[in-house]
Amino acid sequence: MSEKETTTFHNEDAIFRIAMWANIVSWAALVFALLQFGNVAYSLYSQWDQFVMAYPEIFPRIAVLGNALFLEPLVGGVFAFLALRGVSQGLYLLMDLYMDVEEYDDFDEDEDEGDND
Repeated sequence: MSEKETTTFHNEDAIFRIAMWANIVSWAALVFALLQFGNVAYSLYSQWDQFVMAYPEIFPRIAVLGNALFLEPLVGGVFAFLALRGVSQGLYLLMDLYMDVEEYDDFDEDEDEGDND
């Protein structure tokens, strides 16, 4: 084991894999949300006459359309996409901060060695 691995409690490769999988799952969630949106839109289009007969007034029709078309995919897929992308970017940001602090520590050690000469 290297000295860097013994001084930290995390594994950088594992964090990068978690961030990578969060990206992959987020895109999959977005694709499934788009497929769900397309399925609901096609279902409403193919049964539009029955839908109009069931909701003759405009305001209940707008409420049902908004719920079926936008609320379900938005809550399910788009929120999951944004949350997982945030997790991924947060992990990358924390790793950047950690690497930056580590570089400053290495820089300080180099200065201390130069002072002893």
